[in-house]
Amino acid sequence: MGARIDLDGRSLGARMPEITAAGDVLMVIGRPVCPACQVTGAGLDALATARPDLLVAFVEMWGPEDWRARGGAGWPQGVSVSPSAVPVIALIRDGEVIATRFGAVPAHGLDQWLDPYIGPAANPVPRGITAAEQEVLDRTAARRAQHDAVKGR
Repeated sequence: MGARIDLDGRSLGARMPEITAAGDVLMVIGRPVCPACQVTGAGLDALATARPDLLVAFVEMWGPEDWRARGGAGWPQGVSVSPSAVPVIALIRDGEVIATRFGAVPAHGLDQWLDPYIGPAANPVPRGITAAEQEVLDRTAARRAQHDAVKGR
């Protein structure tokens, strides 16, 4: 099974040597109060199972100290993130960012997105929403409705 690590923005720089040594890494950067980030994060275990050679890193930006760490020593070059533009997803190979995307995506969508870069998964994530993703969707329904109302949808 692939590995997943969870960390915050402040500790990312210190963990980059480990992340760089892992070869192919999928990094998701988000905020703990962001429903889209929570849903994307919930599917990462399924993705790690589908791709045993992939290290999956979930970076949560908790507060001002995490946001100040952006772009500092050890922060991956080419990954731009702001509190209003999360989640950010980056595919990193040997420390180099080779692809990025923005916004929530279920595990099967990430699995397919990775295909052109690192080949098909050993055990592809089935289409649809994982149980963990559905749990987050259920738990965050009121917050997501609030976001939609504020955005006028």
